[in-house]
Formats: sequence, C-alpha cells, structure tokens
Amino acid sequence: MPNILEMIDKFLNLKFAGELTVEVVCFRLVLAIILGGIVGYEREKNNRPAGFRTHILVCFGAAIVSMIQDQLRLNILDLARTEGSAVASVIKTDLGRLGAQVISGVGFLGAGSIMKEKGETIGGLTTAAGIWATACVGLGIGWGFYNIAIVAILFMIIIMVSLKRVESKFVKKSRLLKFEVKFFDSDDFANGLIEAYEIFRQKSIKISEIDKYQDEGIVTFTVSMKGRNNISDVVVSLSSIKNVEYVRDV
Repeated sequence: MPNILEMIDKFLNLKFAGELTVEVVCFRLVLAIILGGIVGYEREKNNRPAGFRTHILVCFGAAIVSMIQDQLRLNILDLARTEGSAVASVIKTDLGRLGAQVISGVGFLGAGSIMKEKGETIGGLTTAAGIWATACVGLGIGWGFYNIAIVAILFMIIIMVSLKRVESKFVKKSRLLKFEVKFFDSDDFANGLIEAYEIFRQKSIKISEIDKYQDEGIVTFTVSMKGRNNISDVVVSLSSIKNVEYVRDV
C-alpha cells in the first residue's frame, strides 16, 4: 500500500518529466481517458451531438500531442548534454506550438456540434465549449500538470450540471420562432391580423417582425417566446381565428 501511495504522489507532483517512461506515458493516457470520459458521459446522458467517445478521443489526442512536444524538449536537452549547447542551439522547439495547433484545430469538432434548432435558436454551444476545454485538459495531462487537469474537470462538471439547474431556474431564455398564417379570404386580412395580435398579447408573446403578403393572404410572424408557451398551443390558438386556412411554424 505505501508503494502505491508513493507512486501516486510521485505522479501527481510530476511536472516536467526527466524522462517519459512507459509507466508515465500509460498513466497520462489512462488519466486522459478517465477525465475525458467523465465530461463525455455527462454530454452523452443529455443526448448531445458529441458524447462519451468523442470527448475521450479529444482528451486522449491532446495528451499525445503534448507528450510528443515534451519528448522533443527532452531530446534537445539530451543533445545539449552530449554534443554541447552550440549544437543544441541550432535545433529549437517552441514548447507551446503543437498545443496551440490542438486548441485551434479542435474547433472543427466544436463547429460540428453547433446546430440551428427550431426557429432562430442555436444549440450545441455548451458542447462545443466543452470539447475545446477537454482538449485543454488533455494538453495539461500530457505535460504532467495533473493537479490542474483534475481540478479543471471537477469545475467543468460543476458548470455543466449544477449551473444548468441554476440557469433554468433564474434565467428565462427566449426563443425566436416564425409562424406562417394563411387566410382563405385576403379581403378579411386586416381583421385576421388584429385577432392574431390579440392572441400573442394574451400569451405575453413579443412580436419581433411581421412579413405581410396580402395578395396571397399570408402573414409571417417572427416572435420571441419565453417560459411555458408551447408551440402547438400557439398554432391551435391561431388556427381558431375565423377565415384561417392553415397555421404552421417555419
């Protein structure tokens, strides 16, 4: 038992490694799988576009990249010891270059998780940010900054789980939606508009924009909906207006 504790203490206090042994590499990769999996599980459970395996691979890949960079650093140090600093100065490595490419390159995964949902609502932004943050955690693991990586994952879970409940309770989000209303008789267009206005007013729905096509008897309402307002309920209410042929959300 003491040997295990000493090993854990050694790994957790390891920053810049003197040598990337097989044990160190395996420990870092396993830790990347575990921490990436924790975030991925939370996303998978909520049916997000990027889930368990995606986050594991992002964290895993980022850890590999930073270990490669770390190995380059070690190789240059060895070269300086054996061949002299004059030779080593010819070969230089930017310690942050590969990591910077990971941080910018992982953006394509984040972009793939962002989707336009119903109306003008955009979804997947939290998942995209989570993928980016997971890549940063992987880089930290690969460099050996385990304390930063573990604390970062804990805070990420708190942000994605606990703050989601706080947000849903205190922050009333609005959705931009469009409803297209078609009237049978374009001559009764004005009366239909008045009734539609009244329905939106009763439901405390703010009208952002109106597009009228009176010759076709069509009007499109762009509205901002908050709270408990249900799309189907609005459609039913608008359909009850006299002279309405159909109502649909677009």
